[in-house]
Amino acid sequence: MGAGDPKPYHKALESLNSSWIDLSPTSDSRVVTLRWGDRCFNRCISGEVNATVSGVATTFRKNLSDHKGHIIQTCSDCLLWTDIFRNGETTGRFILQFTRTGKKDPEDVEMFQKQIGCLSFPENFHSYDGETELCPDDKE
Repeated sequence: MGAGDPKPYHKALESLNSSWIDLSPTSDSRVVTLRWGDRCFNRCISGEVNATVSGVATTFRKNLSDHKGHIIQTCSDCLLWTDIFRNGETTGRFILQFTRTGKKDPEDVEMFQKQIGCLSFPENFHSYDGETELCPDDKE
């Protein structure tokens, strides 16, 4: 599930059909490797960056954008990620909830709705349909 702000970033999530992330430790206890695979615009887009972790905050640079993310407590089998990014004069933000199974419990959806409301994201969030194939993980 996900939402974006301002409106063009929220609308961009309509093209995201499935997404996965993987966080892996590195030899530096303050750094994790963040890998992802997004199925959008009828193709797979994958990537990898090293992210610096401080408490629940992470920072990294992807392409020309500086990102600051937070991991927020949510359902037991989920990871909720907020991301504020800046690219030159452009600033935006996303909130994305990932599940291990791809399935959404109605109580988890209700909690997500409350979280996006508290953070002033658009209420009409986008959600995985449960059927679209995930992009392959080239590292597996």
